Amino acid sequence: MAQGRPPRLVLLHGSDFLLVDEVVERLAPPLDGAEGLGREVLYADTVTPEALVAAGNSPGLFADRRLVLVRGVGEASARVADRLRAAVETARSRPSGWPTEGTTVVFVAVTTDRRAPGLRLVPDPDRVEIRAPVGRAVPTWVRERAKAQGVECTAGAAQALVELIGEDLARLAAEVEKAALYLDSEPGGRRRLTEEVVRDLAGETRVRQYWELTQALEEGNRPRALHVLERLLAAGEPPPVVLVWVVGYVRSLGRALSAMADGADVRGVGAALRGGPRRPDFAVERLMARATTAGVAGVATAVARCYETERRLKSSAGSPRALLTVLVADLAG
Repeated sequence: MAQGRPPRLVLLHGSDFLLVDEVVERLAPPLDGAEGLGREVLYADTVTPEALVAAGNSPGLFADRRLVLVRGVGEASARVADRLRAAVETARSRPSGWPTEGTTVVFVAVTTDRRAPGLRLVPDPDRVEIRAPVGRAVPTWVRERAKAQGVECTAGAAQALVELIGEDLARLAAEVEKAALYLDSEPGGRRRLTEEVVRDLAGETRVRQYWELTQALEEGNRPRALHVLERLLAAGEPPPVVLVWVVGYVRSLGRALSAMADGADVRGVGAALRGGPRRPDFAVERLMARATTAGVAGVATAVARCYETERRLKSSAGSPRALLTVLVADLAG
């Protein structure tokens, strides 16, 4: 690729979608008139062997070079993989070869399973593994990512970012990009990413989403609560951490109910909700209303539901996403 000679056939595989897709983008620069690279996207679970071979044989109509991208190879069944592999082997055995000159066929497999059937689509020499950094290499990757955007990222900032976000490279890349945009607006023009800036930006986003989840539960807004939950899970938040925040909401209900049983008013209930920032009176009133609606039996049931969800999460008895979705839907109902 560095020498301007893209491969005719390659299978890219790795555990991280971002890294794999960035290599795909290097193989397929954006369209730019007649000098660009045409693209055709196929999917392993729906494309027929005949359609795949035909796509690899088709010359570019408006470009000198073409890219045929086959996604979903990592999830392909053994039957699908065998059928496609047989078609590829037959096409490549022809005197003219396959794909046609000027066309690159890229199979993409985003999977952690190195024994996935789809990886057998092509021989070993045509497979390239895109390895993601892990452990101590992740903060180094963050600093290199920032450097590529013209940002000087301190070691402390990189470590803080990983602590706040985790090792999800897509989220880390998004936070680096957000920080770069923020630093562009800073006076002086010095684009230096410090730990303080990271905690202001990344930490604020995470806490705000959890705050939104708690607000939706207190309001009994089920659609909103499920929407925020989906955003948190899609962003890679660990299910046990999400559960802790949900349990915090249930604990607040119980404390409010107990204080109200002792005759406490809004200020008294607010004082009973220790362990967090002081709530305004309207927020305490809203929680009191929810606690009154739930009652002792409702709070007891909520505690039991949280306990059962935790037990099933720890024993891998069910999909974490499904368990949390059902729990939040129940508590916000």
